[in-house]
Amino acid sequence: MSNPARPEQIAIIRHGEKPPPAPPPQGIDEKGMPHAHSLIVRGWQRAGALVSFFCVPLNPTLRCPTRLYSPPRHGMDGDHGRPNETILALAEKLNLAVDTTYVLDEEPALVARVLAADGVVLISWEHKRIPKIANAILGRDFAPQWPDDRFDLVWVFDLQPDGGYAFRQVPQLLLGGDRPDIVPTG
Repeated sequence: MSNPARPEQIAIIRHGEKPPPAPPPQGIDEKGMPHAHSLIVRGWQRAGALVSFFCVPLNPTLRCPTRLYSPPRHGMDGDHGRPNETILALAEKLNLAVDTTYVLDEEPALVARVLAADGVVLISWEHKRIPKIANAILGRDFAPQWPDDRFDLVWVFDLQPDGGYAFRQVPQLLLGGDRPDIVPTG
């Protein structure tokens, strides 16, 4: 009996930069219109840079995604467009649809869907919920909290021969001010 399909690699990113509590700068939607729940210009710059980061990997240990996930732009608890906006350019470049089936707080169902997929998965999500996704992928409580001030990391899960996943962090180093350090893991 063969093992069910599992993703060879799962990568998770936080959405790009957002407006501070008291703008400026303000959020701008993909049409250039002011929108409080959209990325700021720096976030859109990061979204564009992620195309090369994943499609022509600047880090040879990262694979080009074959499946993309984010919450929908308008979830049950409000407007959460930033994770989706962050991977729009990547989705267009790869000619992939973004699976927006799961809203924030449906992370267990998202992980079940991801783990039943094959290929290479990229999840763009809200940072406070990313550790919950990571722990579900690993099957144990392990992941640190994602820092409020970090938009420049990728959490990567590589499929191991035993069917489990190994966790590592990759600094993006795409924009001025991106940091090379990773989040301590206790």
